[in-house]
Amino acid sequence: MKKSLIALAVLAASGASMAQSSVQLYGIVDAYVGTTKDTVKSATAQQQTVVGSGGLKSSRWGMKGTEDLGGGLKAGFKLEQRFKSDTGEQDGVAFKGESSINLSGNFGTVALGRMGTPYDDLRGKTNAVADTNISPVGDTIKAAKADYTDKTDNTIAYVSPTFNGFSGAVAVSFGENKTNVADATNHSSLKLQYANGPLLVGYGFQKEETQLTAGSPAVATGQIEDKTYNLLAASYDFGVAKLVGGYQALELKSAGVKTGDSDSLYFGVQAPVASNINVFFGFANSKYDAVTGTDYKATGYTLAANYVLSKRTDAYVGYKNIKKENDTTGADLGKITTLAVGIRHAF
Repeated sequence: MKKSLIALAVLAASGASMAQSSVQLYGIVDAYVGTTKDTVKSATAQQQTVVGSGGLKSSRWGMKGTEDLGGGLKAGFKLEQRFKSDTGEQDGVAFKGESSINLSGNFGTVALGRMGTPYDDLRGKTNAVADTNISPVGDTIKAAKADYTDKTDNTIAYVSPTFNGFSGAVAVSFGENKTNVADATNHSSLKLQYANGPLLVGYGFQKEETQLTAGSPAVATGQIEDKTYNLLAASYDFGVAKLVGGYQALELKSAGVKTGDSDSLYFGVQAPVASNINVFFGFANSKYDAVTGTDYKATGYTLAANYVLSKRTDAYVGYKNIKKENDTTGADLGKITTLAVGIRHAF
């Protein structure tokens, strides 16, 4: 009898412990077959037939979990690895997607580690189509020298609770290089947003301050180069269609002197045309104006559709076209085209 009572007590304690903590395994496998050509990267590039990874969403797997510490306090973690579904290779560092630990409560959430920036979170929520291989936004902005860092190492971040639809987040990342043997970049990023039903509107800010080394294109070791980004973005779901869009402004400085600026505009529409079919259209335009040197302009668009096979699986087709040119002379500086037919599964 006594042994039975002890066994029941152990089981009860074990059940209580399990109820207070949880770990979830999750992921996405996304692969496509299609054609691609990129004469922006290489003027002599030829069209290729490829099997690629991440047409609609980057392939990944991860683990995340929480533990209830009592008194409204929780501890959590997230580990996410990216991989290429076409080759099985790891995409970047071991946990490129995220490696963070956090503490949350009524005060909000404080996190440490590698993670996405608040600026990128707002951009992702209002991005046209998807921020992957068939999206027009990333490559268009990158072609006009207006790309930004979406995930940062050595980061401390705070995410506020939501107050009547309003919320915010701020993050600081430290370059952690004191020897000048490599470029060191400090990042600061924030977002303020309002979400209420079908409406989302927000403001994002990000600053990237890089201390250059002698091996970099700098006048002297220790020279500081700054990139300052401002973003206004919004989305609205009408039911019959969802509209998304944003405007990004970038200013570049070297040793405190302005070297150029960039303006980028993007928008898109997502519409269900049947219970299991959705169509997408996205457009992006970006201009880079140099104080001295070449001015660039890039314009891109995407047409895509997906067919929902289940709650976790869909098939899709998409076409992306991006053109880069000299904004002063109009000279053609290359194109990026991708045609993809793929399948995506989430678990």
